[in-house]
Amino acid sequence: MKKPVILTTLCRRAVLCVAALTAVLTTETARAQYLQVKAGGGLSTLYSGARAVGAYKFGVGYEYELGQRWSIAPALTFSGKGWKDPDRAVHLTDDDDRPLYNDDGTPRYGIMSRSAAACYLQLPVLLCYYHRLGPGRYILLGGGPYAALGIAGKTKIKGDASRHGSEKVYAEHNTFGHDGVCRFDAGVQLTAGYRLPSRITVAAEADLGCTPVATGRKAAATLSLMFTYTF
Repeated sequence: MKKPVILTTLCRRAVLCVAALTAVLTTETARAQYLQVKAGGGLSTLYSGARAVGAYKFGVGYEYELGQRWSIAPALTFSGKGWKDPDRAVHLTDDDDRPLYNDDGTPRYGIMSRSAAACYLQLPVLLCYYHRLGPGRYILLGGGPYAALGIAGKTKIKGDASRHGSEKVYAEHNTFGHDGVCRFDAGVQLTAGYRLPSRITVAAEADLGCTPVATGRKAAATLSLMFTYTF
């Protein structure tokens, strides 16, 4: 079985597990509801064939308490992800697409680099578990599915010999709508953190995509350090 198929299967099973646990826990009346604001940053890349670039995330959430230890936490966040393709050597050509050669007759090569930034509106729904350590202090573990829609982004290309004029040196275009990049993203979000008595939660958060970012490419993965304040 290929890796993308395995990842998709695991993501589907995770979504079904969260849905089943939610159905059981929501038989209890929600005891409290809290508004949350969150922000953070980290690194984003593809599962293979790309280098990591900076990532960021901020948004609002709403936590529904299901008991002493469990809660459901949907959120709406603005998430900036991306990836950078490894630099590669390309055969240089002139504006008429004729190959260029050095004085000794050998092909003339240049280095092409490509980096993509993609901004999404992201909707995760997490099932969270709180382990109490003391007054106002908790260990947080959570996970659940997310869906995201790409709304903006830029792809920057340097040294692309297939382009003409100044674009051989530098070019940019919208990330979505080019190179087969998909606007829709979905996967599983996992989080582990610590809630302080000040109601600030510091957590490591991972977005593990299950859908390829583009035709012939892998899914994206993001690891962030998040700060959440609960009102």
